[in-house]
Amino acid sequence: MISELRISRLGVIAEAEVELSTGFTVVTGETGAGKTMFVSALSLLMGRKVGSGVVRKGAEKAEVEGIFSAVTDSVRSRIEEAGGSAEDEAIISRTVAQKGRARATAGGRTVPISVLTEISDELITLHGQSEQLRLKGPAQQRQLLDAAGGPELEAVASRYRAAFENWRETQTRVARIKDSTAARRERILWLGGCLEAIDKVRPVPGEDEALTAQAAKLGAAVEITQAVGSAHDLLLGSELDDAGAAVDHVHQAISALTDVESADPELARIKAALNDAVLRLSDSAAELSSYLTGFDELGETSLEETEARRAELGSLSAYGQDVAEVLDFETRSAQELAELEADDRDLGQLDAELDEARSAMEAAGSALTEIRTATAASFSQAVSAELAALSMPKAQVTFELTEREPTAHGCDDVRLTFAPHDSSAGDDIGKVASGGELSRVMLAIEVVRAAGEAIPTYVFDEVDAGVGGKAAIEIGRRLAKLAENAQVIVVTHLPQVAAWADTHVTIVKDDDAETVKSGVRELSEDERVIELSRMLAGMEDSSSAKAHAAELLDSARQVKTGQTALT
Repeated sequence: MISELRISRLGVIAEAEVELSTGFTVVTGETGAGKTMFVSALSLLMGRKVGSGVVRKGAEKAEVEGIFSAVTDSVRSRIEEAGGSAEDEAIISRTVAQKGRARATAGGRTVPISVLTEISDELITLHGQSEQLRLKGPAQQRQLLDAAGGPELEAVASRYRAAFENWRETQTRVARIKDSTAARRERILWLGGCLEAIDKVRPVPGEDEALTAQAAKLGAAVEITQAVGSAHDLLLGSELDDAGAAVDHVHQAISALTDVESADPELARIKAALNDAVLRLSDSAAELSSYLTGFDELGETSLEETEARRAELGSLSAYGQDVAEVLDFETRSAQELAELEADDRDLGQLDAELDEARSAMEAAGSALTEIRTATAASFSQAVSAELAALSMPKAQVTFELTEREPTAHGCDDVRLTFAPHDSSAGDDIGKVASGGELSRVMLAIEVVRAAGEAIPTYVFDEVDAGVGGKAAIEIGRRLAKLAENAQVIVVTHLPQVAAWADTHVTIVKDDDAETVKSGVRELSEDERVIELSRMLAGMEDSSSAKAHAAELLDSARQVKTGQTALT
């Protein structure tokens, strides 16, 4: 759950810091006070895309920081994998600049924004007007049904996807092999010629690089042998030159110091260094001698022979830029040639493989359809029951499955239908449900999902849009029930919903001569009565509004404390 939220220079909110507790937290405020910015702050922590327009006017950047407690092992591992640190608590932040790129941190380390997106599903479930639109999409409806099936359905879906991919790959392979006879024979001849040309040259891995180095060495053979020989003679001496070797000169220096080293310890140190120099010079001379011996052995191969071999390798350039690519081409071509040369008996075997792959895919698809059908029945029934508790006693939500050609997602078209009462036939939820009905369907779905999923925090942005009266009270009741097992944060404009909250936070707007500035603070019980009065009648000091507000709070309190059942 999110335990603390800090907002800086985000829209109308200049600076705000709020501690969030478990249970049901409601966020209210006047129109334009910044309730939307509160939700935007959470969206930023979830890694969602935003524009620089969220930065407060006159500021260079907006910053949001959230402290999440009791994080899961997978969230902790992902943060640590990205270089951050997290134990029972994780600190996540996001910065949006007026100019430049956005920046994200997790566990004290700058991370790609994609990391926030990856871990957000295990931290927060956010519902707003955009989520209502997503509820209307066929792909989202299928995903919703599959999520309701839990790990069991996911396991069946995973087996289907594997079978589907195998079938598609087999289809592609068989189609390639069954190309027209003429084209296939032409391909066979071409591949055979390529392989024959490569085999005739028979390149060895790394040979091209070795020959390039060898050619450069042979091309400078005279200069190299002269330079190396001169260096060797200078170190050890030459029969043709009595100028004296470097090693001899150093030995003479050592002898000169031997007679006087007892007079000064510093001379003994210098003499030791000269002894070390003699050893190093001798080792270097030996290496030069060895190099010349190896060069003599290399001389058995002429530069002409080396260049001729390089030319042979160059003749294979059509198959790759270097020997490694040519050998890779050879491997792939040999495999393709073996497939193309399959005789009629092999083609019949391929047909059998394709039939077997399709049968396996169809069996997996049938199993997926079966578990989806069972999930659709139980999930629809549970959601419809929740809708009855939200003052929609006759409403029915139903998942309809129809057969279709196989895709990566199965052999079903999934369609979510909605009937507001039993006298109407169900139709696509996006066509027949009003905004208020969509809000209640979303809430009902989340209450049902919460019973089987461990989502720590739910955020609802005006889930009560288009709702009022008794329905609003029932939405507040169901949100309170959802908050029994999760942290629930709700942005609302309805006092009937706000009355059910355990914690009431308000966005306070301050209009000065130059700009609008908002802050966030938690309300006391007395302040809640005043805020609900404002929401009820637009008049904080109205005695009748206060009485009504107190009544709403008292009624909700009685239900939550067990004096009245919370169903």
